[in-house]
Amino acid sequence: MSCASTRAPTRRGSSRRPSTTGTEGGCVADSLAVTHPLADPLSGPPEQTGPDSAAVVLTAEPPLVLLDLRCRDRAALDGFLKKPLGLASPPVARAVSNARGVLFRLGPDWWQLRCRDRKLAARLLKAGAAGPVGATDISDAWLAVGVAGPRARDVLAKAATVDLHPEAFPAGSAARTLFGRVTVVIARLADDEPPAFDVTVSRSNARFLWRWLADAAREYGYTLKPFSGGGA
Repeated sequence: MSCASTRAPTRRGSSRRPSTTGTEGGCVADSLAVTHPLADPLSGPPEQTGPDSAAVVLTAEPPLVLLDLRCRDRAALDGFLKKPLGLASPPVARAVSNARGVLFRLGPDWWQLRCRDRKLAARLLKAGAAGPVGATDISDAWLAVGVAGPRARDVLAKAATVDLHPEAFPAGSAARTLFGRVTVVIARLADDEPPAFDVTVSRSNARFLWRWLADAAREYGYTLKPFSGGGA
């Protein structure tokens, strides 16, 4: 999309200046593209509240580098990922991770890959165009929220449609599920205590989820960590 200014027609002799789509230092499209919905704490709940502000900690994670992968041949997908990432497909509803990325398996032939490096993601997209793995960049459509603390599981259980008990949802679990009326991917990537969960949500629903989680955590107490810049 070009950022060239578009002039609105004006009457001859009018002193009104033509309007443009530009903004200082860039264009509207560019400024919207880099705006993180959870960057402004003033537009949401207070940053700390409740009897124990450490009971639940909500963290707005940096923008994602996220690829949607489709493949009917698991062996082909493993070959596609092994050299650049050193990852192999986990079972359905599980996730594997290393320093290069996190691979979520959401269905028999459906994965999502969260890369640590944009250049690596670009190489995978190029390779996917010529092979058996269909790769699509969905980075701009999704965000991640961290939910951690002694009462994190209690907060998520108020709306999640999956059982988050440690025996049913151990470390390495990942499930695409409804959270209220919003579709999310909930993952528990490490065997941490107190527990820490990773929730991937569409950008359009991120602010709703953020407010909902804060409201659900109010009875326990919470700390909010809005996005403050940096990251991918």
